Amino acid sequence: MTRAETPGTPPGRTDRGRSARTADVVVIGAGIVGASCAWHLARRGLSVAVVEREAAPALGSTGRSAAGVRVQFTTEANIAFSMHSLPVFRDFHDHHGHEIGYRDIGYLLLVPPARWDDHLAAVALQRRMGAPVEVMAPGEARRFLPVATEGLAGATYGPWDGVIDPHMATHAWVAMGRARKVAYHFGAAATRIEPEPRGWRISCGDTDFSCGHIVNAAGAWSGLVGRMAGLAVPVRPKRIQIFLSAPVADERVYPLTIDLETGVYLRSEGERVIFGRDTHADDGFTEGVDWGWLEDVLLTGVDRFPWWVDLGVDRGGSWWGYYGVTPDHNPVIGFNPGAGRWVDACGFSGHGIMHAPATGLCVAELVADGSAHTLDATAFRHGRFDSGGVPHEAHIF
Repeated sequence: MTRAETPGTPPGRTDRGRSARTADVVVIGAGIVGASCAWHLARRGLSVAVVEREAAPALGSTGRSAAGVRVQFTTEANIAFSMHSLPVFRDFHDHHGHEIGYRDIGYLLLVPPARWDDHLAAVALQRRMGAPVEVMAPGEARRFLPVATEGLAGATYGPWDGVIDPHMATHAWVAMGRARKVAYHFGAAATRIEPEPRGWRISCGDTDFSCGHIVNAAGAWSGLVGRMAGLAVPVRPKRIQIFLSAPVADERVYPLTIDLETGVYLRSEGERVIFGRDTHADDGFTEGVDWGWLEDVLLTGVDRFPWWVDLGVDRGGSWWGYYGVTPDHNPVIGFNPGAGRWVDACGFSGHGIMHAPATGLCVAELVADGSAHTLDATAFRHGRFDSGGVPHEAHIF
């Protein structure tokens, strides 16, 4: 590939009086996935520009997530992405010199009888792929947090699982990218995208970017970005809501705990807990916290967590955000079938933070080498929605 003008150099001018910049790759979106992709691409020697509508990194879906990372998936593709990504997070400071807030507080999954056999089969796959996962009787879950265990067949705990600080991690990749001359443009929403003979032209404000490849890492907005270029990107926005409790008396650090029967979850956040329920879904860019949903979450979860009867809620500390979701709640990673030189890396349906390292690696290989070869990303190809035959991921939460 011919290296284009370094995007950090002074811009030229177009015949319309607009600023003109060039790059080998333009990444749309400066969330954690876009930041990882940009660094991995620059590491391959490509000139990279990142355009982001917000004023700083991680102000979209990334910064409004519950920030969990886990290996407890049910399909080989997702487990493999986690098995690559979690060690990257765990060793990030040692390898890159940046603190990202990784804490191995674990994931505790509470499993009803109807799901127990399939769940154990998934654990066997996780273990075969090298993931440490503990299987326990229902009562053993109480060593982690107060929980009613009636109606549970068992529980599993992943000691590698946990959380990161999504702002710290994204800013770390941005700093690492800048050290490799990635040019970040904030407050630069894409308003027009047109094909060129050897790539694409993207208009952002008064600047036009010409590039060989586009990486669409715009999260919940990825479908809209694709539409600007006349491309189908099967990603839609879904509002999520996360509630913050008042301080709790228990000094234990609660793992990210999920009741697989109801979808209710919680984890420690300092002396408080954050909690919610993953079955709530408002399609579209619906804004704000729905306080009526808080009552539904509390009433659904109180049977499993009886102490919620007295749980205070910090309304000012609760928040909302978006997932970018696909029809099967797995991402699309790969060349868009409607155009060459356009790579989608979006639609993670809540898994973007935990799989950002693996995605950045795959995207860099797609652009630089023509295919992803270190990790198998074929399960996330666009064509799966038409051809079928891709294993179903049961742990979507």
